[in-house]
Amino acid sequence: MWVKLKAVSSILSYLVIGIGLVAAAPRCYDTGNFTTNSTYGNNRDLLLDSLPSNASANGGFFNTTIGQGSDKVYALAMCKGDSTPERCFSLVNDTIHELMANCPNQKEAYSWTGDFSVVHYADHSFLGTLELEPSSAVYNTGNITSNLTEFDTVWESLIKNVMRKASNGSSSLKYATGEADVTVFPKIYSLMQCTPDLSKQDCDYCLRQSADSYVSCCHRKQGGGVERPNCLFRWDLYPFYTVNASTTVSLSPPPSPSSPPPQLLVLCHSTYNVLAGTKGGGISSRTLVIIVVVEICSCT
Repeated sequence: MWVKLKAVSSILSYLVIGIGLVAAAPRCYDTGNFTTNSTYGNNRDLLLDSLPSNASANGGFFNTTIGQGSDKVYALAMCKGDSTPERCFSLVNDTIHELMANCPNQKEAYSWTGDFSVVHYADHSFLGTLELEPSSAVYNTGNITSNLTEFDTVWESLIKNVMRKASNGSSSLKYATGEADVTVFPKIYSLMQCTPDLSKQDCDYCLRQSADSYVSCCHRKQGGGVERPNCLFRWDLYPFYTVNASTTVSLSPPPSPSSPPPQLLVLCHSTYNVLAGTKGGGISSRTLVIIVVVEICSCT
């Protein structure tokens, strides 16, 4: 389960949660506004209202339009590839409410939750357009300290295989998971996903940029990931996703399950693009660092 972290009011000795990528603040574009009860505004509300049920009923991805001319609205919603229909509905619904609260009259906006539920709407077509920012990255502070050459070789092979399978996905799902044996730990696990409107090349590029960003900030940490508007990259030492044989790359036979040790989750980089407080809009950036002590529980 991804966890949405916005603030830490006190230092907790142990908080039993799964590792979660930190959700970025909704991005409210300053490319134009609409007035209350306008045709565009009504079309936007109708379209967003339809997304939770349509996304959950169509395998976790749905894009659609409504209206004509300058009042036409385009929208997209996507859930993480292992989400159940019920979970997908809930996540998209929550993301939409947050989006509308933060971007009440912007003609274009998007947001994603910490569980990678993406919602994007605009007054123009954006399908197939790759966006790399804003991005968030997290890592466990525990270090890989032994068998480093072997670990790096196995890790890189797993990441490349999962990346290849995800980018080779269909126009309705570009999602893959994978697992591999390594001497120093029972197993390593990885998950990658792109919005399926991306081309194979753009999906591959988005995931490679994310993997490179992770290596740059967090090489040889015991798990972590990077989240961007169009793609999700994550790996860890325990199975944090629901295994599906059709989307899973396995580089070795499955071992007996084991419980992971307590870890410290750190947000190593997060750039949030948010609407400035001035009338008429404007995008500013801020960097937020959050440290939370967590005890990781094994997920099945």
